[in-house]
Amino acid sequence: MIAQWLSALVLWAVAAPAPASYALKGARVLDLATGAWSAPALVLVSGGRISRIAPEAEYRAGLADSTVDLTGKYLIPGLIDAHVHLGIGGRPAANALADLRAGFTTVADLGAVSHAILRLRDSINAGLLPGPRVLAAGLWVGIKGGVCEFTGIGIAGGAEAFRARIRENAAAGADLVKLCVSGWPAESFANPERYELPDEVLAASVAEAHAEGKLAVAHAISRGAVQASLRAGVDGLAHAAYLDSATAAAMRDQRMFMVATLASLTGADSSAASRGLRESVLLAHRLGVRILLGTDGGVLPHGRNAEEALALRAAGLEPLEVLRAGTLYAAAALRLADSLGALRSGMAADLLALEGDPLQDLAVLRRPRLVMARGRIAVP
Repeated sequence: MIAQWLSALVLWAVAAPAPASYALKGARVLDLATGAWSAPALVLVSGGRISRIAPEAEYRAGLADSTVDLTGKYLIPGLIDAHVHLGIGGRPAANALADLRAGFTTVADLGAVSHAILRLRDSINAGLLPGPRVLAAGLWVGIKGGVCEFTGIGIAGGAEAFRARIRENAAAGADLVKLCVSGWPAESFANPERYELPDEVLAASVAEAHAEGKLAVAHAISRGAVQASLRAGVDGLAHAAYLDSATAAAMRDQRMFMVATLASLTGADSSAASRGLRESVLLAHRLGVRILLGTDGGVLPHGRNAEEALALRAAGLEPLEVLRAGTLYAAAALRLADSLGALRSGMAADLLALEGDPLQDLAVLRRPRLVMARGRIAVP
């Protein structure tokens, strides 16, 4: 099996060409800042980046190696899934490819049981395997026997043991830190003040993450866990959480983002616990908390990432805000806004062409007509 995998890896490395130059013509381009569509446009791609966006009338033969006619299509930035687990729900490389083909050209892997996802990320970045841009947290950081106790990786010990885990992840090349602070929704709804990571350990963990230059993202669903995360200086929440207005306002003031993961947390469930999470997401949004699109991919099957967009819409977010959650806002929160989250000259050539207007029907995100990542066409 290992020999077959290595053989496939070598074949991909040999077969994968350097990014070509493309002239994408005829699609309308979305300005996410204003919500306005352009007239039919010409998008030139070279060296993995957008080199120019101009009126379609400026197209002429020979502008690029290849021309792709996107007449009647709608062009948006590649989507960002701010919470996946590539090691859950199948083989990691296959999961990464499924996310990419679904139009998610960047994913944040928020926890694994080994450093294998870091190596997968490096293989994708080197062009050895097809996949999205990956940010990876390495090993989960949580207490022994807690919510993130997977295959014995929970930490037995105090603040220094947690600091050591974070340093270990950073030394292995982790991009961010995932902290496990509370239980799941049923427990968090029934016991709103309960959380499992002691305050001094949480504060030390966030301080260590920041000392390593990493974002600290917390699984913190109970109200008490969110308030503890605020006191410790956590940068963002990995899931929707139960909030009151004061807690949501404090999140806004501290610029703490929330990755909602409603499709995986609640699905179609109509219980009080699920309704409470949807209501908290809408409350946070209305009070100015940045909501990011994330699926907990692996819990929600990889490749079905667009279901989260529909879940956010059902919770009350407008379509433009849903798109921003998976582009502008996610890029800014993950410190990628210099190259991702918008379509303009100089940005990475990560983009989707859609058959219909997603501002009218977000369901078109389920079936991208074209997916381009770093200047390479992944779909069709």
